[in-house]
Parts: sequence; C-alpha cells; structure tokens
Amino acid sequence: MPHPMMCTTTMPNMESAKKMAHELVENRFAACVQLMPINSVYRWNGKIEDENEVLLICKAPSYHHETLQKAILERHPYEVPEILFFNGVGVYGPYFEWMERSIL
Repeated sequence: MPHPMMCTTTMPNMESAKKMAHELVENRFAACVQLMPINSVYRWNGKIEDENEVLLICKAPSYHHETLQKAILERHPYEVPEILFFNGVGVYGPYFEWMERSIL
C-alpha cells in the first residue's frame, strides 16, 4: 500500500530555495514543499563549515521518490546535495489523497 514520504534537501539561500520549491510543485514532482532557514555545521573537503542554508521539506507519495530525486539532482547547485527520504508510517486519508492528486 502506498504511503507518504518526506524528502529533505538544502539550498544556499532563500531565492534558490523558492525557485526549487516552485519548480518541484509546478512540475508535479512534489505535492508541497516547505522552506525553513537553518544553520548547518558540517565537514566538507577536510574543513568544518558553518553556513546559513534553507531546508526544503518536500512531500510526495513514497512511490514517487526516484522521480523526485532526479528532479532535485537536475536543479541542485551543490556538488553533493543532501537528499534524504523519510517514509511515513501513517497519514490522514484525505491529505494523502490530495498528495496523490497533486502529482498526477
């Protein structure tokens, strides 16, 4: 049985994040994308980085993950972007129906 999924990725600023979010929703790769300013601390090329980024939380049915991943990769400016998938164990039925209609 299909279930909901959330996918997270980060973008370098709000302008690029909004562009990505609009493209993912307009092209039916995601039903909804939420944006949150965050601060990320991570190791890259042997150096500790401390950067402001924007976290995108993309929502879609789980069977849509490969399509969503491909769409993010084609649009992402990072060399190795974060693309993490989280499968939901339950969802409010009408919300899931809306989610499916939004990507079809």
